[in-house]
Amino acid sequence: MEEQDYLLDSKIRFHDRHRFEIKLDIDLAAGRKSSYQVESWFFIPRALNIGPHTYSKEHFYNSSQRYIRFKTPKISLSKLADSATKISPLNRISQELPDMLAGARKPGSIATVYNEFKLLGCIIRGEIRDYAGYFLDELKSVSENSVKDGAKCSFLEESAGNFVRDLNLIIEKIKSIRQTQSNPAVPQKIKEAFSFFDEFFSLIAEEYLTLMAQAVEKSPLNEKLAAIKNSLLEIVIAQNNYRKSMNYPSVSRDDRTREVLIYRRGVLKKFISSALYLKVEISEWESMLQFLFGVAAGLAMLFAILVTVYAQNRFAMNSAAFVAVVVLSYIFKDRLKDWLKLLFSRGMTRWFSDRKINILDQMSGGKIGFLKEAFSFVNPMALSPDISRIRNIDNITSIDEDGKPERVFKYEKKILLYPGKILRFHERRRDINDIMRFNIGDFIVHADDSEVDYPFADSQTREVRILKCPRVYHLNVVIKYIYSDPAGRQTVNYDRIRIVLNKEGIVRLEEVKAV
Repeated sequence: MEEQDYLLDSKIRFHDRHRFEIKLDIDLAAGRKSSYQVESWFFIPRALNIGPHTYSKEHFYNSSQRYIRFKTPKISLSKLADSATKISPLNRISQELPDMLAGARKPGSIATVYNEFKLLGCIIRGEIRDYAGYFLDELKSVSENSVKDGAKCSFLEESAGNFVRDLNLIIEKIKSIRQTQSNPAVPQKIKEAFSFFDEFFSLIAEEYLTLMAQAVEKSPLNEKLAAIKNSLLEIVIAQNNYRKSMNYPSVSRDDRTREVLIYRRGVLKKFISSALYLKVEISEWESMLQFLFGVAAGLAMLFAILVTVYAQNRFAMNSAAFVAVVVLSYIFKDRLKDWLKLLFSRGMTRWFSDRKINILDQMSGGKIGFLKEAFSFVNPMALSPDISRIRNIDNITSIDEDGKPERVFKYEKKILLYPGKILRFHERRRDINDIMRFNIGDFIVHADDSEVDYPFADSQTREVRILKCPRVYHLNVVIKYIYSDPAGRQTVNYDRIRIVLNKEGIVRLEEVKAV
């Protein structure tokens, strides 16, 4: 179980009012192949009218977004700024730029520097974000006792001081590159890449450092950490003034520029993050499943032909009985075809997928793996014992299930990766993030209003009053993770999440212990 948690770490979180996100962090083990499988069971209240005839495969796949990318490499800010760190993008950029100034045009050097700027932005954002999260968590844990003894304060002061020092080293390094890249001998593409990186870094530093300073203000350690707060605010103000001096769009002045600020941040984030994203090619509807659907149509037609032949032998062709039998055969033919297609799509997903997605490395263009997906509704009575147990683990009584009738559909995906091909081209980008965002918009179309009036008698005033009560629905998801290492050994883990919905969307996510 520990190995599974290490190799395949899952995070399920709220994304916005209509979407939640399942993110898998996959640490690839060395070997020729590495595979994992994720089986997700969605338990939907029948009151939401989600079923095989109202919610198709196309609905499901249109409601979900998939992203497969490399995990952000971990290099500390101090190591990024250290000239001895060979894998630091800062150092690789600093080594390539002097050659460009000297007129050298090594093959691929422009593409290398261009990508290093994007990777540098990813790494710096990850380091600042992770430290800011750690700092905020530590501040939240402060109690009156820790304020009095000063232990927590001293620890945070030293830690935040080191962070500010390292960040200032990065800022100085960026200033040095800024002076170099402004030379006319530097290619225009590199100038533009630096400009995007520079603005992105300034925004990210301002955003997370502002959150840290705000947290200090609200903390019992506010007075003791005043020097740290001032150091953070100095960087924030300096970055804002710098963007103004450079006429970067991401400066908030009025309603119009505030709109541009958010839009611009999104553009910059997508540019920087593209250093990590893998290219995917989707092959819709696997040929074998289509063949089975063809078999279903053929069997239905065979049924209609046999009935027609029988009717010809039994009745005159111009008789009412013959016409009635032929018409009924065609009616049953269409129903038989639909039933067989549904049967095949349910029963054959174990062997055949709805579609296959090839995963390609953007740098080499080579195939580094593939993903297969399958979707089907399942009979709740046919669930495996482990899934049924986890779904019902929080039932209060044995008859709870009768009070919450549900439909169940299953989404299954299997990913096969080739670590050897990845390591051949990458020394920093190797482990994988597999992200799926799911939109619950179709689930709430038939939901009742999010509030209901509930009359009650006030025992003190002896008056009847109306109480506004929230009306919610529980969408339960059980997820089974199966990881296969290069030696063929499998480890299994489970997650259970309750998504509380109302007419407006997601109210909250609740984790249910799956043990």
